[in-house]
Amino acid sequence: MKVEFYKTTDNARTVNKTLQLNKTIDIIFRQAVDEQAPLIIMNKSNITGSNYVHIPAFNRYYFISKIENYTASLVRIYLTTDLLMTYMDIILNSTVQITATEKPSYLSGSLPTQSTISKRVVKSDVTLENKNSMILTTIGGISK
Repeated sequence: MKVEFYKTTDNARTVNKTLQLNKTIDIIFRQAVDEQAPLIIMNKSNITGSNYVHIPAFNRYYFISKIENYTASLVRIYLTTDLLMTYMDIILNSTVQITATEKPSYLSGSLPTQSTISKRVVKSDVTLENKNSMILTTIGGISK
């Protein structure tokens, strides 16, 4: 199975990461593999400078979350799925409606908006620190 090792300097929260290919290696998994968080054991010299992996057969991208020495020449490479890159096409092709934002504002003044403020005191058995506290709960969605 082909495994591609990359270097990226992009933030984990970046959807379309810039990847620099370091090495492509054919790997044989000798037991069942968790596709969401695979574990690879391989020669440590093969991963120098890599912090990111793509396994085309799984159609997933991964962060290298941890590397442990296994023997004098082998390492265990723990991978965790990068959901943003794995599902990038779905995310970027999604249609969304922005109803409110912080600065900078991307909210168009021509879109219909509604804001309702209601206050209600509810007694609780939890004691908050004697400072200004605000508990905000939002429930709802678009009704048609």
